[in-house]
Amino acid sequence: MFQFIPPKLTVPARPGSPAANRKPEEEASGPVRLDPRRVYVFGSTHIDVGGCSYYRILFTSQLLSQIYNQALFCDTRLLFHYDYIFPALSSFRLQRACSTRDLRWLRNVLIPAKNKYGFPFIYEIDDILVEEDIPVYNCYRSIFKEGKDALPVYMDASDAITVTCEPLVDYYSTKFGIPRDKFRVIPNYLPRYFFDSYDEAVILDRIRSQKKRRPRICFSCSMSHFDMNRTGAGDDFSDILDWIVENRRRYEFVFHGGFPPALKQYADDFTRIPIGPFLDYPRVRRSIHADLFIQPLRHSMFNECKSPIKLLESWAEGTPAFVQDLGCYMRIAPDACFDTADTLDRKVEALFADPDAQLQTIRANYARMKDYWLDDHLSEWLEVMLYPKGR
Repeated sequence: MFQFIPPKLTVPARPGSPAANRKPEEEASGPVRLDPRRVYVFGSTHIDVGGCSYYRILFTSQLLSQIYNQALFCDTRLLFHYDYIFPALSSFRLQRACSTRDLRWLRNVLIPAKNKYGFPFIYEIDDILVEEDIPVYNCYRSIFKEGKDALPVYMDASDAITVTCEPLVDYYSTKFGIPRDKFRVIPNYLPRYFFDSYDEAVILDRIRSQKKRRPRICFSCSMSHFDMNRTGAGDDFSDILDWIVENRRRYEFVFHGGFPPALKQYADDFTRIPIGPFLDYPRVRRSIHADLFIQPLRHSMFNECKSPIKLLESWAEGTPAFVQDLGCYMRIAPDACFDTADTLDRKVEALFADPDAQLQTIRANYARMKDYWLDDHLSEWLEVMLYPKGR
């Protein structure tokens, strides 16, 4: 019979709770948990409805609310105006706000409530959202015109800033003079209930069938990776476009999400699957039946601040992935990285030439996921949500 065993989460004691009055030696004798005699209310506003909000806000809220009955979450896309909730908040998180028009709300609503009721304010950002530092080929670049003026105001007003990686700490602390000790690095982790679809029987069938067909290679990414506006500046796919064209009959290339305008004349040679709702994202990826995912990225400060999410998503579903040799990928899987189209070509050939080695790679990659399931890292979020300034 299936038995759910909640993870052992170590969280700091809230000032005023019985656990907070323990002596140091008593504190060291065991983990401090959420006090079962009180209710914790966590509020948040998330700006988008895609992967960013789920990875950084919603998945965490959903899992914690399943484990702790006394942890209540009020997550909304609306700017918080809930006077009846403010007094009860244990903390409030604001995700990716980067426009000046919302600064009036920050100054007139959130900050006064924070000062009156004493709850911490945590600002969440997982990307570079300053127009001048976003690549010119990125079609969403102009959305962040106000980032340079707005972001430092949100960051200064917060008690802590959560980011996905150290390069983002370096970038924002240098860009805006924000103290480094204000940042809390929490990597992007994957919730098992949403992404874990590893099935070795399916994987074995897929590998065996490669002898009878062209391997399916998928590029799963948004339009932001392509020079949609034809700026002529190149994009994340520029260095491998010729390789794709040369091998378009050898492999079955699938573009999930965006499609590079530079390949328009060959459009009939590719399978194209449009982007859809994020909650349908894992199902669509599985339905592609890809033998390999590839994520090229141009070397830039913007891309160096990304998380290795494309690797993790592939590992979780039991599909190999090759990625650009950027720091975020090199730090966790240098074996999966390529620097040029020639290197990529050799890696792809080697992968499909040896079915046994391919299976071993898939198994080894899935084993790596033990370090990247959100279920095992919820305490990192609770630590910040309860004590953003540290203990």
